[in-house]
Amino acid sequence: EQKPVPGLDKIDKMWPAGDWLLLLVERTISLVSINGDVQRLTDIPEGAHSVDAVWHSDGIRVGAIVSPKAPDGPGLFPSERPLASLQAYAPSTGWRKVFDIPSESSHLSLSADGTRCAWRESLNTVPEEAMRGEFRACDLTTGEIKKLTDGAGKAWFISMVPDGSGVVYQANFELLRPITTHTDIYFHGWDETSPVRLTERGRNVDDFGWLDDKTLWVNYIEGVDRLTESLTLDGASEALDDAAQGEVIRTEKGKVVFAAGDRDTMPFLAFGSERANLPGFADYADLQVRVVDWRASDGLGITGVIYEANDTPDGAPLLIRAHGGPAGDVEATRAGAIRHAYLLRSGYRILEPAFRGSLGFGDDFLGANIGCQGTKDLDDIVTGIDHLTEFGIADPERVGIFGGSYGGYMTLRAVAVTDRFKTGVALYGFIDNRWMTLETGDFTYEDEYIAPVTWPMDSSAVTSDVFSHLHQINCPLLLLHGDQDPICTLSQSKIVYRALEHRGVQAGLVVYPGEGHGFRKPEHQKDCARRTLTWFEEFLPV
Repeated sequence: EQKPVPGLDKIDKMWPAGDWLLLLVERTISLVSINGDVQRLTDIPEGAHSVDAVWHSDGIRVGAIVSPKAPDGPGLFPSERPLASLQAYAPSTGWRKVFDIPSESSHLSLSADGTRCAWRESLNTVPEEAMRGEFRACDLTTGEIKKLTDGAGKAWFISMVPDGSGVVYQANFELLRPITTHTDIYFHGWDETSPVRLTERGRNVDDFGWLDDKTLWVNYIEGVDRLTESLTLDGASEALDDAAQGEVIRTEKGKVVFAAGDRDTMPFLAFGSERANLPGFADYADLQVRVVDWRASDGLGITGVIYEANDTPDGAPLLIRAHGGPAGDVEATRAGAIRHAYLLRSGYRILEPAFRGSLGFGDDFLGANIGCQGTKDLDDIVTGIDHLTEFGIADPERVGIFGGSYGGYMTLRAVAVTDRFKTGVALYGFIDNRWMTLETGDFTYEDEYIAPVTWPMDSSAVTSDVFSHLHQINCPLLLLHGDQDPICTLSQSKIVYRALEHRGVQAGLVVYPGEGHGFRKPEHQKDCARRTLTWFEEFLPV
């Protein structure tokens, strides 16, 4: 019988520790047995935002990046970049400060013996689309710091090789097109001056981790399908029979264990050659996905995923789900339909197009929306509707659209410059690129996708905007936004609401307190889903 362990219902992070687990709950790291016995080990420092822990023969080793204290008085803008502290813990020493590092450092990773660590340093003090960064490493016994990269471009995950012999990280070393170039996995030996690329360029690496000291598991999303491979540090790879939905573990007996699933099957547990259904997913057996392909107006091939309930008839209202990014991916898994169950079971069919600019189709496709955002990628969506209409799946008079971030922008753009949509729900979107650039401080998006930031503004810099088309929106529109969004600021949705209110167009704006770019609080996620469904039921009834 499974029983919850008291006080451990909200786990922030966990690590293996032999037959036990290390669990981080709030600020406390505890050692927990399979029987639920709990031994409290240490509290991480206040302000720690990146933590890693390992279990050693003589106890726990912990590393933490601790944020600096907020300023208590006025200061000039922009201020000097504040410094965080890298701190380490061992039972014999307690917590100690190793040295100062930039406050935007993250993704801390320890070697298995806790003597070496590595991390990512952001190159900007604000969130940016390009995610430019560099990778650093340190020997915690000597204090030696290694600058692993100089010009890593888009810098993503980093992990110490368990035996401490090097570092593995994900980057693209692209300075001109860091957003629209897929990242690769690199191995950087501890005493080497340059890394070795392990993956093939142009592939969409989703995540990775360790099977053993010299072998990685790597999850890819290729097209709209997931693929998992083992990858050794000398570059040899082998595909697993099933695609993992997350972490892959190799047991002491050599069996590989992971949760798997694809477009045809709900998630199951793969344990070596054995398969076991996971509880709970049987409740969603009525939901399914299928993949469709079509040609855009310029002949470019586009792929999309349809989510639907088994009994959804042809001609049911179609909802376009526009993904974020735009350098985001679309994945065809039956489990993906679960997040839309409230819409699908209410009689709606959903199409999620992997429009140009999406990950997973190579670098040329990823950069195919440069200079044509809101036009050619919108055409990819519209021609997808036409394709489903041609086969009787969709009714062109019963189409809505929704999405968040770039998907929110695409929703606003779609209802402004076309008459194909009866209503829309835009989550934390934007309407003006230059405005967003200057308000947030992220110049990488406009520089790469639109045009280099110049004055006076070139006409190409405003071609894709929605601001000058607000007078063309005539359908009901719901806007949902967090009041602490640092990427697409709340002001963008406020302007849309005021413009539509002034013109007498049906509109709603819901502001979620304390939320940033996306909604994290469960009560806000539920409210967002409820309001989205209610809006579509009123303005695009089944």
